[in-house]
This record gives sequence, structure tokens and C-alpha cells, in this order.
Amino acid sequence: MKHLTLTTLGALIASLIAQRFAEMLTAPVPLIGQFASLRLSHNAGVAFSIPLPPMVQAILIPGALVLVCIVACRSARDRLSGIGFGLILGGAIANLVDRLPDGLVTDYLSVGTFPIFNLPDACICIGAGLLLLEGVKRGKAKK
Repeated sequence: MKHLTLTTLGALIASLIAQRFAEMLTAPVPLIGQFASLRLSHNAGVAFSIPLPPMVQAILIPGALVLVCIVACRSARDRLSGIGFGLILGGAIANLVDRLPDGLVTDYLSVGTFPIFNLPDACICIGAGLLLLEGVKRGKAKK
């Protein structure tokens, strides 16, 4: 539970700080030529800018967060799963906090032709990857 709590708080704080700095961007900032840059964008949709009706989002986003929280508290038994679930929860909470004032999420990481995303999105994806890795490791250990 310690890894879950600390990772959730770390991901949340880092994400909120990054969002504040991103709001100061006035023009794109190249990081790796034109392939990767910091580019301010505001997203009213959900993952990958997928648009959903506002009422669906208002139910789906908090509902998914509560569900992941319940699963995390029941399933995070070791360091890897605690960190994985912590990254997912921290990223999801940060995106929810960012969305509350105006219904928009601040995106700022642009890589190739992939939709612009943010640190919380990266935390969620990395956390999901860690949980998949943990599942594979657990499956191999049972053989």
C-alpha cells in the first residue's frame, strides 16, 4: 500500500506542476527537432482527444476513477503493482483536477503524428504497462 500511496501522490503533484508550466507556453518549444516538442493544447475529449457527450464524460470519468481506486486497493500487493496502480490513479486524478474548472484538459507533449498528450496521460499508460508486465511475470511464476 505504501508504493501505491507514494506513487499516486508523486504522479499527481508532478502532473499538476507540469500543467502549470505548460500553461505558460506561448509558442511550440522543440525538444527533438520537429519530432518532439512542447505545444500547448486544450482537450475537451477523453483519451486521444476522443469526443464524448459532456453528460457521458461527467459519469464515465469519475466512475472509472472510483473503479480503478477500488481495484487498486484490493490488488496492489507488491511494489510493481503498487507503482502501476499509483501511476494510473495519480494521472487520472490530475486530469480530473485539470478538467474541473472549464471542462478541458491541458495537453502539451507532442511526439510525431501522435495526438498531443500530457504527463498524466503518460503516467496512466506507463502504469498500465507495468500492470501488464506484472501479469506476465505472475503468469510465468505459476508455470
